[in-house]
Amino acid sequence: MQQHLLRRLPALCFLFAGCLPAQQRPSSIPAGQLDPTRSVTQPQLFSALHTPLPEQYIWTREDSVAGSSAPSHYHSPGLHHSTAPHYFRVEFHLDHPPAQATLYLAGPRSVSLYVNGVLAEQISSDLLNPLDMHVFSVDVARLLKPGRNVLAMEVVRGRGVPGFVNSPLAMQQIFGEVLAAKLIPAPDGVDAPPILISGPQWKGTLHASAGWQQPRFDDSAWPAVRSLSSIEGSIDLFQWNADAGLYDWPGYQGVSPFLAHLYLPAGKVEDVTPGRSSFQHLEALTEPEHASPGEFTVQLQSTAPGNEYAPALTLDFGREVSGRIELVSAMDSPATVSIKYGESQGELNHDPYLGVNVLRLAAHQSGHGPKSAFRYARIGFLSGGPELKFKAIRLEDIYYPVHYQGSFTSSDPLLNRIWETAAYTVHLSMQDDIWDAPKRDRGRWMGDLDISGRVSDSIFFDRFLLKDTLSRLIGPAPVQQHVNGIPGYSSFWPTTLQTYIQHTGDLAYLRQVQPQLLQLLQFMDREFDAQNQFLNRTHAWQFVDWAPDLFGDTMQTRQATSLEYVRAYLAGADLLGQLGDRADAQHFQQRAAQLKQSLQATLWSPAQGAFGPRWQTNAMAVLSGVAEPSQFNSIWKNVLAQVGQPTFRPDLITPYYGAYVLDAMARMNRREAALGWIRQYWGGMIAEGATSFWEAYDPSWPKNDPHADLQADGRTGYFASLAHGWSAAPAYWLLEQVLGIQPVAPGFSQTILRPDLLDLQWARGQEPTPHGFLKVELRRQNGLVAHIQLPAGVHATVLFPVPAGATQVLINGAPRTGRLAENGARLAIPLDSPGNYTLRVP
Repeated sequence: MQQHLLRRLPALCFLFAGCLPAQQRPSSIPAGQLDPTRSVTQPQLFSALHTPLPEQYIWTREDSVAGSSAPSHYHSPGLHHSTAPHYFRVEFHLDHPPAQATLYLAGPRSVSLYVNGVLAEQISSDLLNPLDMHVFSVDVARLLKPGRNVLAMEVVRGRGVPGFVNSPLAMQQIFGEVLAAKLIPAPDGVDAPPILISGPQWKGTLHASAGWQQPRFDDSAWPAVRSLSSIEGSIDLFQWNADAGLYDWPGYQGVSPFLAHLYLPAGKVEDVTPGRSSFQHLEALTEPEHASPGEFTVQLQSTAPGNEYAPALTLDFGREVSGRIELVSAMDSPATVSIKYGESQGELNHDPYLGVNVLRLAAHQSGHGPKSAFRYARIGFLSGGPELKFKAIRLEDIYYPVHYQGSFTSSDPLLNRIWETAAYTVHLSMQDDIWDAPKRDRGRWMGDLDISGRVSDSIFFDRFLLKDTLSRLIGPAPVQQHVNGIPGYSSFWPTTLQTYIQHTGDLAYLRQVQPQLLQLLQFMDREFDAQNQFLNRTHAWQFVDWAPDLFGDTMQTRQATSLEYVRAYLAGADLLGQLGDRADAQHFQQRAAQLKQSLQATLWSPAQGAFGPRWQTNAMAVLSGVAEPSQFNSIWKNVLAQVGQPTFRPDLITPYYGAYVLDAMARMNRREAALGWIRQYWGGMIAEGATSFWEAYDPSWPKNDPHADLQADGRTGYFASLAHGWSAAPAYWLLEQVLGIQPVAPGFSQTILRPDLLDLQWARGQEPTPHGFLKVELRRQNGLVAHIQLPAGVHATVLFPVPAGATQVLINGAPRTGRLAENGARLAIPLDSPGNYTLRVP
């Protein structure tokens, strides 16, 4: 049978697990089809198919932080910190106990459960498992009785996950200090309306006296628990992988109602290892539902869970995807499977980020694995049967339904693929807010948003998700801490807001966050002494880039952060001026000028001819305006010309700060070199099999197993993300620097158009504006020819390249005189009326 299938199905690779090389396979997906959701016209929203569950997270009132106004702090909970037992009790009434009843518990690492005074279960989770929460299911039917029933339990908080949210509720969840419970009158794995759920009627304490587990115990002195939220009641509860372990909680989706889903089959089945068992209809796993003549079946010969001969296979979806694996049973009996994910085959086979997760699948029910991002999923068939049949094993792609409104294509297929991959990378990160990445951390990071937000503005033109992310990152007024707890990330909040306003003209939102904007700038300014030296007075953890001496409280981190602050003060002053707050706008203009003067005096090295040796620092010196144009050639010669050369520590740079290097190269009129670096650096990831751009990369790193050698967080390994929004700079850069589209006032009301084909033969694309699409098409034809479609409400100044001495260009065949710009290399031509324009040199 298997040899027959091998001949019939080229999509199947019958290879043993782990024997494949770990390199990513290049994608064969055609241009324009990388994002499988791009062509969806009627998305299926979760709001239409799921009602949030009513059961609530609860915790003992004595040590609950929910409702606190104290600033949140980013930290990784210690495994053995705060492990005192917590005690909970609840009383409920049953007229007729059900014949089958399963109690589900989640949150704690360990539980001692008593039902009507009888020890029903004593269980603990494996603290080495990467998931925070684990679902414990207990058959309690035999212990229930008519009339009054009492559940009593002793629990220890969950292991926790690292994370940062401006929400005490979510921080409590992240720390593992939550308990959820649900009693269902059905066997394990079958959902049904619950008899009992966790909520405010429960009682809890840190101090229980003898006999606390007995039904007749007097708990009148116990306080009511603090009911935190329903477990799907806040978008903050879906962050940081904190809820990943709830994948087998009955009815749990853990997805915001504005997200959508799409079912997709695997592109290939690989590493098929039947062991002592056999497979039938493997083709059903790579074909659309109902297209296969039969259901995928496992003839299971060894039914011991964990047996080394348990059959398994790997599904390859051909690209990075975000979602989860769904299995739909066609069996009359339950089965147990294992699920693990990998963004690469190396991660899948050696160190899957979420570990190996076991799913108990009830007869004729569906179940799914944890939410994450991956390309590969390996399914092990552990027990059940002896015949396991499935209607489907497929990807449930979870995505934010948004249209690709911006576009770019050119005469260079590699650049086109880079642009598409960058756009897809950001779309993958648009989930329950705009995250750094859909695998790790699945959280809001301000530095990441400064890059991915520009891509979202330029391509997706989405307002809701970006505003929600910005608002939750800053939190409510008054501002009492740095964004994400990082001084440099505070600087990116005003710059991201400024870019958003320039694209959308959403002045109503700007007015809404005016108090936070001003308070944040004032909070940032506390970090300096009278001599404008950055002192880190708030004792915050500092970060610029994942390169030696550019994270942690080092002199180089302080210096680069100071440069980031100048850029932030200028953006903040611009925004405050738009709000009519002239006094504060002038103040932060002055503060930027004072810092510039101080940084010129202290950071510029005449001997080095640069602001130190680092690419990151010099790039930010250029972008902040601290570097004078007269210093650009020296900075280029002595530092930034090394971009693209073989690197060695400490000259590492992530794609994140690579964005600012690209921007600085454009500011210094080194666009051709920047375009070459895009091809080398981001194109290098494409050549190594990337279908989304990676959290970290260097072309000189080893190629045998590139994922294992990615460096981030000051370490190396498979944990690093292969889809990271901060790595998507080429998506906006090509629109800004090739097509030349650069809004400089709210809602494109004032726009610079600086077309530059560089070494391309042609390029075309568009950006969405509040007034319609701004379209640009460029080609070489005895010089540059530019076709521009300008919507109403957009006033543009075209900076058009001309030969030395030229004072006119032809617009729609008629000569037009312009103002000389860029030392006579271009003419500035205003376009104040909507319409179609063709520009060329006479």
